[in-house]
Amino acid sequence: MILIVEDTESLRKLSRKILEKEGFSVDEAENGEIALQKISGETKYSLILLDIMMPKMDGMEFIKNLRTFSEIPVVFITALSDERSQVLAYENGADGYLTKPFSKALLLSMVKRFEQKSAKPVSYDELTLFKSSRGVFINDEEIHLPTKERELLFYLEENKGTIKTREQILDAIWGYDFYGNDRVVDKHIAKLRDRLGESNRFIKTVKALGYKFEV
Repeated sequence: MILIVEDTESLRKLSRKILEKEGFSVDEAENGEIALQKISGETKYSLILLDIMMPKMDGMEFIKNLRTFSEIPVVFITALSDERSQVLAYENGADGYLTKPFSKALLLSMVKRFEQKSAKPVSYDELTLFKSSRGVFINDEEIHLPTKERELLFYLEENKGTIKTREQILDAIWGYDFYGNDRVVDKHIAKLRDRLGESNRFIKTVKALGYKFEV
């Protein structure tokens, strides 16, 4: 699923039409606040196309918030063509930068590149993860995980080598509006480890801090 974050409705609808015609699933948000709410929900996005100049929460503020809990690829699509804006975008965690106006062909080629990359499986010894389908395989045999445990695994892997606190995990997996105790993370990590068997060695506990995926 691709999320288009753009305050100009006509541009948002046009981009959506182009992508859906090529078979992509697309969602929309008119500003950064709405986009963060969507990302904190059940829908999992593989790519975000992000404008900079928006009301309530602009693109730069949005990506700063996003990068505290997620590494979803982000491509800025903006009228700002100056070098300073581009440098700032990449410093804040952007994965690409496309200047308006752009051609249909250029938009599609960039989106296809990111989608193809996310479709490739990643393997760690006997553990293989298919990011696009959220499939989990151990020794070529698929294991079925409950939704939260599966998303926990993919979230930690997508941020491999980085310590994630319980609060960051809660925001990413349960959403900003979750009011439960952060010990729910520990309980789900324990269940995930049980299901992974020997492959649970990739999920490390960092005392007093949180968890990380480490090869």
